[in-house]
Amino acid sequence: MYTITGFWHGAATLSGRIDLSQALATHGHLLDRCTDQQLKRSDIHSRHIHRLRTSQPLSSCQDSLLLGQPTYPSGLGVVPFAPPVLFFMGNQDLLSETCVAIVGARRCTQRGIDTARSLAHGLTQAGCVVVSGLAYGIDTAAHLARPDKTIAVLGQGIEQAINSQKRKIIERIVSSGGLVLSEFPPKIPASRYTFPQRNRIISGLCDGTVVVEATMRSGTRITARQTLEQGRELMVVPGHPSDRTSTGCNTMLMEGAALIRDADDVLQCLGREVLSKQKRPLPSCSHQVRVISALDTGDTFDHIVQCTGLGQSEVSVALAALELTGWIQRLPGDRVTVDTSAKERNLYADTTKG
Repeated sequence: MYTITGFWHGAATLSGRIDLSQALATHGHLLDRCTDQQLKRSDIHSRHIHRLRTSQPLSSCQDSLLLGQPTYPSGLGVVPFAPPVLFFMGNQDLLSETCVAIVGARRCTQRGIDTARSLAHGLTQAGCVVVSGLAYGIDTAAHLARPDKTIAVLGQGIEQAINSQKRKIIERIVSSGGLVLSEFPPKIPASRYTFPQRNRIISGLCDGTVVVEATMRSGTRITARQTLEQGRELMVVPGHPSDRTSTGCNTMLMEGAALIRDADDVLQCLGREVLSKQKRPLPSCSHQVRVISALDTGDTFDHIVQCTGLGQSEVSVALAALELTGWIQRLPGDRVTVDTSAKERNLYADTTKG
């Protein structure tokens, strides 16, 4: 069993209504040692101070992180009304990794589910952790794509969620090495207010949020708004104009959100190395290496033959192999361009020497 003091239990019951950021900046992480006057000067209302002083200690099966502790997620700690307490089960080390939220509609299409799974696979393969809200539809698809590399943020107490239909999914995430967390004390039930409230945590844990299918009235739009308010990257998968499940997505794109087609687009938005370059097969023979080393933007076939010293048939075979593995692209006018960074070109140029 884990125990938190009455002060922090009271703070957890006030999560979303109490902002301890000013008190934390002034007095450090020992907030429970502040006097009533110090809390008042930090804009804590007297009725909330009374709750902090009169609440009883809480013992539960879930461990917790307290606002201001070194292990509390730094990106979330700077969010207005950051949760004073995060109750959790599973691998808390995931909180220190690069996190990306994938959120969307509960009533989604099979295409949306497939897209969420594909994005989650790609992002986790690139070393990211997927964060979502454990709702049905897009959220669950994103979590279960890689349950060992996911964080589920609940809109209710963890104990309440375990006693619901979500038990099997929670157990699978935790047993796989993932993380489940909540700002609410373990026995707090879900309500129409708790789910929108927890959305600021989903966006606050992440460098960016990807929206996959959302109607105009979807709760996902709350997460999208909070993502922008927190200064994080908002990314949206487009949908067909006639699809009701994508009306919210298409509107967000019109308002300036980044358009996302796959995990590579997400990684590029976040300034990380794209997956295609991480997984692209290396050239398999010396002729391919020589072609890559010689290529510049828009080179013609004849120019490649001249620069490499290879025969026309050898260049043709090398170009065909490089095109299949994604190293080059054909351009109009019998021209070819290479899709490599300057660093990669130098590497292959070095291999041709000696």
